[in-house]
Amino acid sequence: MLEGALTLIALSMVVFGSVQLTGDPARFLMPMTEAQDENVYRAQREAMGLDRPLPVQYLDFFFSAIRFDFGESFTNKRPINEMLLERLPATVHLAIAGMFLAIVFGVPLGILSAVKRDSIYDRICKAFSIFGMAAPQFWVAIMLILFLGGKFDLLPTYGRGEIEGWFPSISQIPNMFYHLILPAFVLALSIIAAMMRLGRSAMLEILDSDYIKFAQVKGLEDRKVIWKHAARNALIPLLTFGGTTLAGLLNGLVVVEVVFAWPGIGLMLLEGIMSNNYPQVQGAILLSGFAYIMCALLVDVSYGYADPRIRLN
Repeated sequence: MLEGALTLIALSMVVFGSVQLTGDPARFLMPMTEAQDENVYRAQREAMGLDRPLPVQYLDFFFSAIRFDFGESFTNKRPINEMLLERLPATVHLAIAGMFLAIVFGVPLGILSAVKRDSIYDRICKAFSIFGMAAPQFWVAIMLILFLGGKFDLLPTYGRGEIEGWFPSISQIPNMFYHLILPAFVLALSIIAAMMRLGRSAMLEILDSDYIKFAQVKGLEDRKVIWKHAARNALIPLLTFGGTTLAGLLNGLVVVEVVFAWPGIGLMLLEGIMSNNYPQVQGAILLSGFAYIMCALLVDVSYGYADPRIRLN
């Protein structure tokens, strides 16, 4: 927890400092006709609190962020925390959907690839994993939009439909999944490929270990040896990768959200950067950092359930 708190403090310093390096926010927000008027400029800086010393500005920013208060948007004057809470469900739904696909397909395919080492199945899985990790997300997204959304008109290619908030009504659930298919698949493709490779290498190492060979010599069924003894130990590196990957997804799925016009945190971050809306950028980045730290903490806790030796230590 202490390391997480120090990480957040360091992140807040980086975010605050990066805003100072990009230029004077007061100049950006002033109309062009008033930009050269020094009196108007000083009044603008005073109204934004930029006339105070930088350490005072940072402490005010930091303690406000602890209270989840990131100020108001420069463009629409709405509180940033309201905008974040409004966009957060879309990002969480998409991240969970992508991670679900990655776990359902990536983990078992990687384990089976190791069990059937050097077979045709193993070669196909390795070729797919190379393609999945090498193919750029934006290219895969555009190809799917062109064919599945454009030429064949099978799936929606933008937005969430009419879904709002965390929990859609029962009648809206099919529509929500319908809009999730393409962006979730694009998001999951590279993660499936990475999990397949990581799971395969971990499983191969475990299958060559002495205790697995001893279990096979004792006459245990192959299915029991693979899924009860070997696969469970292979999950430990996958837990680390899965947790950090999920945190990375929550950090803002910028490419996927922009291509599919998905109204999440990633799209909000890009909109803030393009409009020099610094409070919006700061709020999105700090929320992402907090999500990353919480996911890392959950991964540490889950180690004990995957490996009792860790729990005993």
